[in-house]
Amino acid sequence: MSTPVMSQQGYPGIVGHRGAAAVSAENTLTAFARGEADGADAIELDVHLTADGELAVIHDATVDRTAIAGRTTGAVSALTWAQLQDVELADGERIPSLAQALAAIGVEVHVEIKAAAAAVPATELVRAAGLLDRAVMTSFDIDALRHVRAFAPEVRVGVISAAPTPQARDAVRELSAVSLAVQVPHLDHRVVEEVHAEGALVCGWPVLTSDDLRTALAAGVDLVTADDPAWCRAALADLRH
Repeated sequence: MSTPVMSQQGYPGIVGHRGAAAVSAENTLTAFARGEADGADAIELDVHLTADGELAVIHDATVDRTAIAGRTTGAVSALTWAQLQDVELADGERIPSLAQALAAIGVEVHVEIKAAAAAVPATELVRAAGLLDRAVMTSFDIDALRHVRAFAPEVRVGVISAAPTPQARDAVRELSAVSLAVQVPHLDHRVVEEVHAEGALVCGWPVLTSDDLRTALAAGVDLVTADDPAWCRAALADLRH
C-alpha cells in the first residue's frame, strides 16, 4: 500500500485545502484547478450525501455559509442533487459532484468524509474510477473510516484530529492508516517521530502563516494543508535560503 504524496524536494508535500480556499470559491472545480496550477501536490475536498444519494462536494452540512444566491439555505442531506444545483456560490460557481471533482483533478486527492452516510458510496466511486492509487479517504469520524476499511480493505485511509489524542493514535494503528493530520499548534518532533514509528505520515493543518509553516517544519511533518498553495510553495522556497 503506497503512502500519500510528498514533495520531491525533501520538504513537505502541499495539500490544497478545499482546492485553494484562500483565492477561489472553496470546494469548486475552479478551486481545484487553481490549487493544482499553484503547485499543490494533492487536493483536499469534502463530501456529503444528498437526499437522493448523490455525492456532493461541500464542507458544511448546510449550504447556508457558502451560498450567495439562488437557494441559500438548507441541509445537504435534505436536498436533492437538482435542488443543490440551485445554489450559487461565490464567483458564480456551483457545487460539484464527487465524480466531477475526481474527473477534473490530476493530482492526488484527499477525500474527507463529512457525513458517515457518504463513506461507502464515496469509496465505491473512487474504486470504480480506478483511483485507489492516488486517493486517500480521510475523516475525523473514526466509525466512517471503519466503514471504508470494511468495504474496501485495499483503500488508503487517513485519520484527522485536532490534536494527537490517544483515540486518534489508536485509530491510526487499528486502521493501518497512512496518515494522521493534526492541527499545527499540537505538533512537535516527538509526536511526529512516534507516528512515523507506527508507519504513518503526519500532516500539519492549517498552514496559513509563515509561523505555522516554521512550526510544521520544525516538527518534521511530511505534508502541510494550505488554503493558498502558491503562497505556501513560495514560503517553502524562501525558507530553503
